[in-house]
Amino acid sequence: MHAGEGKSKRAFIVRDLKRSDANDLIRNYYLVYDEAKRRNPLVGIGLFPKRPSMDDERKWFRGLLKKVKNGTSVASVAEVDGRAVGLCEIGASSGIAEKKHLGVLGILVREGYRSGGIGTALMGETLRKARGRYRMVRLEVFGTNKRAEQLYRRFGFRRYGVLPGGLVRKRKRIDEVMMYRSL
Repeated sequence: MHAGEGKSKRAFIVRDLKRSDANDLIRNYYLVYDEAKRRNPLVGIGLFPKRPSMDDERKWFRGLLKKVKNGTSVASVAEVDGRAVGLCEIGASSGIAEKKHLGVLGILVREGYRSGGIGTALMGETLRKARGRYRMVRLEVFGTNKRAEQLYRRFGFRRYGVLPGGLVRKRKRIDEVMMYRSL
């Protein structure tokens, strides 16, 4: 567990995932749907065409807990005032034997808690946990999400490709940037 204080002087901790995080993490994901619809249509996280049901999200969370427990994923949670406000996971790339050394990173920090050091702390802790489990980590990022790409670069991620117009949101074509780093 790591403690920190963001630019907003809000104290936070980064810790392991707990069963009790389910409601907060599901709510954080749902809030991204609201953010994309109302304020930030290009928010840099992939969304399903239809907001998943609570049952779907609970199933996702149970699956995440299971993957962390059996060692196929590592995850870190950022907590502020007793609530989970961010999640970073590195999970198995696929079930293909030739890719078992490769992890895929995903991160979400709730709106209102970004740009305060939480994403940096989550990335650092999750990459630390992934050492010894994976030899390489990859990710995809919206080409419009320059702040996220800068964060990834600070952690040693490098671009290995761009799929021009590979993402479409609100009829706007967005480049998909692919990045990787060795552990």
